Amino acid sequence: MADAVINPSGIIDQSPVGIFQLRVFVLCALVAALDGFDTQAIGYVAPLVASAIEIPISSFSLIFSAGLLGASVGAFAFGPLADRFGRKRLLVAACILFASFTLATIGVRSFQGLLALRFLAGLGLGGATPSFLALSAEFSPKRLRSLTITALFAAFPFGGFVGGFASSYLISHYGWQTVFVAGGVTPLLIAGLLAIWLPESLHFMASRGTDKAAVVAVLNRISPTPIPESASIAFPENPPETAPPVRGLFTEGRAPRTLLLGVPFFMGFMILVTVTAWTPSLLKSAGIPLSMGALIIAANNLGSVVGTTLSGYLLDRFGAFKVLAPAFVAGAIALAAFGSSTASEPLLGLTAALAGFFVGGASSGLLALAASLYPVNMRSTGIGWGMGMGRLGQIVGPLLLGGLVSRQATIATIFFAAAVPCLIAALFIVTLRRYTRGADSGSLAERRRHSALAE
Repeated sequence: MADAVINPSGIIDQSPVGIFQLRVFVLCALVAALDGFDTQAIGYVAPLVASAIEIPISSFSLIFSAGLLGASVGAFAFGPLADRFGRKRLLVAACILFASFTLATIGVRSFQGLLALRFLAGLGLGGATPSFLALSAEFSPKRLRSLTITALFAAFPFGGFVGGFASSYLISHYGWQTVFVAGGVTPLLIAGLLAIWLPESLHFMASRGTDKAAVVAVLNRISPTPIPESASIAFPENPPETAPPVRGLFTEGRAPRTLLLGVPFFMGFMILVTVTAWTPSLLKSAGIPLSMGALIIAANNLGSVVGTTLSGYLLDRFGAFKVLAPAFVAGAIALAAFGSSTASEPLLGLTAALAGFFVGGASSGLLALAASLYPVNMRSTGIGWGMGMGRLGQIVGPLLLGGLVSRQATIATIFFAAAVPCLIAALFIVTLRRYTRGADSGSLAERRRHSALAE
């Protein structure tokens, strides 16, 4: 047994999902929920903060984009850092960073101060995403990986769903500052839980050599069969080349898929966040109270929770390309219908839920697809690159929509325009198909015909 060589990924694939892995997924889901809460909450408090610091509401397009610019920089930067220095370490640091600058927002007194604080808080928020998604993917068996990642990301709209009701209560009873208190204290508590209970990446620990015993200890909490401490650790699915993770995204034939995948990320996440950030203010301008706007956004988030959770199962069952492109097309139709439904609040709620279901499900499915396209040693970088492109889209989106608002475009025109990026995302997903292999992103039947990973 002293010469036994074990593959941690193989052990995880062959073992049942137990309490230890469920704890990893729940902790990561808490971080995803923070993202959803923050992204939605800033939209709810925007009219009140604008009044408090005496700026026009149209200026909030820059505020929204500042936070998302920080998140984009965080996703691009923290992904490679997590692959190099440890995913748990970077995730805890990201939560503390986000919490600190969110709490500092309580005392904001100027447009410039708010702009800076949202950017700095965004660094932490965006930096957390590659780490918690890569950790969840690593501790999930391959047969459930798409389902795990999409179910995990359902915490994003769920955080927005809870955040809508929580923000409504906090604002009406205690003032808008308490939204940032909740948004700052909660990630500090979660950072403590992560530091205590979240394991480090097995690949990262194994690459350090001195942490082999820690890898075996973690695997013994997953595997039903005891693993001897003398066993050697190997990840045979890793590519033989030793290029830095970022360079690896564009070598060994990965460049076309990396570039093509970035466009759906850009378009999908642009719509996913931009629409929900601006919708309360847009509906208010159409005579619909903010309280009703919050309920409509809650319906959108609820639809996204369901769609996001279901998309993982559909991806495993039918394959990414048979699910994601049609979902984006259906999302475009739902968005266009939403913009034409302002005369009926029930119809607004229904079309909002459908838009959340399709756009949310398709966007989260992109994360599962990204996790399948890159080997474990560059998975945080691959996911970070995709999310970085998504965050860039979220920067551009509020600016474009703010431009339409400043030109007094009708709500119908705005949401017809919002449907276009969904159609572009669908087109690029269809194009991406020729640059990926069935083992990465095909249906369950296709993957059974391929014994090797794409790499």
